[in-house]
Amino acid sequence: MYGQPIIRTNTMRLNSVKGTGLSTISVLLLACSFIFFACAPEEDPLIIGIVGDQFGAYDTEEALDIMEKGVAMLENHQPQILLHVGDMVESVRDVDSYEDYKAVFNRAAGIMEKTDLPWLVAIGDHDVVPPGYQPLSKDRSRENWFLSLSQETSLPIDSLPYYSFTLNGYHFISLYSMENLHTDPRWGSIFLNQITDKQLAWLKKDLETHSSAKAIMVLVHHPHWYVWSNWSRVHDVLKKYNVKAVLAGHYHYDQDDGEIDGIRYLVMGATGGAVKTSDAHSGGTHMVGLMKLTPRGLEDIRLLDVPGDTLLELTPRRSMDRIQALSCMLDNLYQDAQFIHTPTEIPEKAIVRLASLANPIDVPIQLSIDTQPRDFEQIRWLNHPDTTPPITLAPGERIGWANYSNTGQWFTPAPLWEGTTSKIYFEKKGSIPVTIRVSFSDTRTRCIQKTIDFTSD
Repeated sequence: MYGQPIIRTNTMRLNSVKGTGLSTISVLLLACSFIFFACAPEEDPLIIGIVGDQFGAYDTEEALDIMEKGVAMLENHQPQILLHVGDMVESVRDVDSYEDYKAVFNRAAGIMEKTDLPWLVAIGDHDVVPPGYQPLSKDRSRENWFLSLSQETSLPIDSLPYYSFTLNGYHFISLYSMENLHTDPRWGSIFLNQITDKQLAWLKKDLETHSSAKAIMVLVHHPHWYVWSNWSRVHDVLKKYNVKAVLAGHYHYDQDDGEIDGIRYLVMGATGGAVKTSDAHSGGTHMVGLMKLTPRGLEDIRLLDVPGDTLLELTPRRSMDRIQALSCMLDNLYQDAQFIHTPTEIPEKAIVRLASLANPIDVPIQLSIDTQPRDFEQIRWLNHPDTTPPITLAPGERIGWANYSNTGQWFTPAPLWEGTTSKIYFEKKGSIPVTIRVSFSDTRTRCIQKTIDFTSD
């Protein structure tokens, strides 16, 4: 299916120092120089710029504009290399031909090329998946397009979608998540979302070849470790070598998964891709990253908010799992959008209700509702009629099951909130939006919200 990978190096040489007839001061200075160069591997960090996903996105041009702004921000900090976590191109949405695909690829790659910096990309699902959601699809057309177009860039990609690159003694490995097309580590066919035997054999050989690198960093689009049984054999290989970090994208929010066997696991947020309607520190903004790689590992990790040009928190995994579970709960509100009642005793009124609200996480949450002026004559919390919003739900209250990809209730609970409006007004307006805001506190106060539209028949 593939040819052979390419491995490129870009190393710096130190000039030797020669001298004769040295004075005591000269000897001391030379000794200091020897000490300096002996310590150089520890004092010679590599500054890395990180670019997140552009796709999936609702607007291609907007996504690429955000990417361009983010890359320009990184240039101001003078990184020595740029790493892109993938989904640089859209392979399906609004892409009807190779020419459509090529136009997006050239725009995105052009933004990276314009920096004149070496750059790498971990090829992602939006870069290569074909139309039609079919796990293990045999349609490699988009994958071939990406590999072919990459030959026109400075990317060190040959005929394989996984490859490696060395800069100043630091080694980078870009793994390929999509050998099994239309699979995913969290949604969809999770058991099929893994690195194949062929790629693993290549990885072992590459690591052995570069075992003397100052430090090794792995780039991969999918955070495969969400299904540890898929990833464990890869991790078992990585931990035998000087691998300091594994960096992924895909989720469109950042998170720090911590360190396992001396390897730091990180997920990068989006740089143009669709983001959550949450606070900026919890996946609700576009970002780029900066980090320093030394022989000791990653240091001075910084995330920059692209719209606001401010520093962001590197969010703990636990916090983002909570946000993700709340996002799933809010997504369930589509079930309530048709929850419209006309009381027999007051047929001129229409009542809309929310029953799917629940707390799927392990800390209390606060709920509040925002509505537009004049849409409702009365709104009230049915279980807390005398409480001033926001109301609080205890951990696990009103929930049946919960994880970071799916939440639900075994039985439809009683409505938690309702709003009353004029039936004539409702029918004339057609739809009434209701915004639900959820907040909680852990390392900081976090919030996420969702707007649903109640539509009259």
